[in-house]
Amino acid sequence: MTFRDALIEGSTRLQSGDILFCDTPFLDSSVLLAFAAGLSKEQLFSRYPEELHSEIYENFINLIEKRLKGLPVSYIRKQKEFYGRDFYVDQRVLVPRPDTECIIDQALTLLSGQKHPDLLDLCTGSGCIAVTLKLENPLIRVTASDVSSDAIDVAESNAEYLSAEVKFIESSLFDSISGKFDMIVTNPPYLSSRETNGMKLSGWPEPELALDGGDDGLDLIRKIVLVSLNHLKNNSYLLIEAGPQQAETISSLMTATGFLDVKISKDLAGRNRITSGRTSGS
Repeated sequence: MTFRDALIEGSTRLQSGDILFCDTPFLDSSVLLAFAAGLSKEQLFSRYPEELHSEIYENFINLIEKRLKGLPVSYIRKQKEFYGRDFYVDQRVLVPRPDTECIIDQALTLLSGQKHPDLLDLCTGSGCIAVTLKLENPLIRVTASDVSSDAIDVAESNAEYLSAEVKFIESSLFDSISGKFDMIVTNPPYLSSRETNGMKLSGWPEPELALDGGDDGLDLIRKIVLVSLNHLKNNSYLLIEAGPQQAETISSLMTATGFLDVKISKDLAGRNRITSGRTSGS
């Protein structure tokens, strides 16, 4: 059996299997075969006609079976690329999404030129936002928090592995947070409880704590908008990532709370994704 044969078999099984959340069977199969063989995807494609060792094939099929049971590719590999870096992920944390890279770009732009700004990453999860911001701009003093001790463990591991100096705090939103910041960024749970329950019933493995935002998905976001004013300096920023359908509501919440220059930014697919606002200068 060649690498090409194995890839076709894997993608065919994923395409015909009774599996939710798998709309890219060829890509998933390619990533898993490369992982099983210890190759990059580019190396894999160059070896299409070569014979595949039986041990690699067996390992690959085992990975395909895990995918057929609904486990995301990132959890199978224990790895997800984010902003050009590989982060460790497992079922204790949400898998970083490409759209979240937009909050990195916006934060870096708003903080450019500031000397040693203080930043808080609320609901840090895997730590991908906090670690990336620190590595992209070492002048930023980054604090990251999460209510989940398991998530903090994962985030600390990523910071250590990638050599990013980040202070981590286990905290339910702002409960254990002191001081004020030049920016607060957050990608909090924003699915409705109904959506979360539906995903869990279907076997989706990401932690419920990282998904469920209450009846309308905005329970935590309402608290963040209100309480963040006590933790932001003058002329400082709050950036919130949420669902596209929630952006206008969050914008209204921020405006009503007293934020200025409230703005909605789009993600890679052109959907409303990041809502930002600035505190007053007095």
